[in-house]
Amino acid sequence: MSHENILGTLVVVALKAQHLIDNHTFYKQDPYVRISLNGTVKRTKADPKGGQHPVWDAEFRFPISRETSVKTRSLEISCWAEEKKEDELLGEGRVDIATTLQSGEFDDWVPLSLNGAQRGEVYFEMTFFAAGPAP
Repeated sequence: MSHENILGTLVVVALKAQHLIDNHTFYKQDPYVRISLNGTVKRTKADPKGGQHPVWDAEFRFPISRETSVKTRSLEISCWAEEKKEDELLGEGRVDIATTLQSGEFDDWVPLSLNGAQRGEVYFEMTFFAAGPAP
């Protein structure tokens, strides 16, 4: 990816979640969030015993190219419970980043669902820093 192809950097902060489903009876789950944009996948650390209301306050940076702004404007979010054998998917959501690329900012709850059922929500802050003047 050449430098003249870079439009800027999208800074994404996964702050916290609420109302997550917790199937554990005797202990609280250790949730984390996985974020994907244009094939780049990043994740938070698990919040030990975060249960239904984990806090991460984790920051990630994604370079935004001309291809990203045209092809893939969707930030894909999945929330997981870290398990000893196989991590459990708690819910998934999406955010269209087109408005954030124009306005420069986003901060809101993103709903999660799994098999058509509401599975809680994750609070995100996003800021777009342009590499130069808009094309």
